[in-house]
Amino acid sequence: MRGRVAALLLALAAGLTGAGPAAAETPVGTRVYVETWRAPSADELKAARRYGKELFARADAAGRPVTLRVARSEATVMISFESVAICDRVRACPLMVFRDLKGRPVYQGGAFENIRLDYRKDGTWLILRVWDDVTECKLTGVTRARCRPLVE
Repeated sequence: MRGRVAALLLALAAGLTGAGPAAAETPVGTRVYVETWRAPSADELKAARRYGKELFARADAAGRPVTLRVARSEATVMISFESVAICDRVRACPLMVFRDLKGRPVYQGGAFENIRLDYRKDGTWLILRVWDDVTECKLTGVTRARCRPLVE
């Protein structure tokens, strides 16, 4: 009897833990389609407050809260600042991309949820789509992202 109960409990535990949490990225070959959905860790919150002071100040001045959403993929951390006071329909919501949370963000700009990381031979590239404009930014081996228009 004990053996059957133990086997049943083991099967249930395997079934419950096997599914795991929902992924926030969808890998397609060397491309990863990223969604910012996680709440920030203490270190991510500290980096966001340090480098996003002006964004928090604008939201506070308007009396609106800021929601931080985070995506992580390997050594890349992306923090999206979401608030009615700082997002707009043209430039989207502010986005900061870090390769190291103790250093400055490699990229600071705006993005909707159309974020993609390309892992290429020469490094990691951030691909952003804002309306019809597509931009690619090299993230590895640089202190500030090098961006250029991308024709797909």
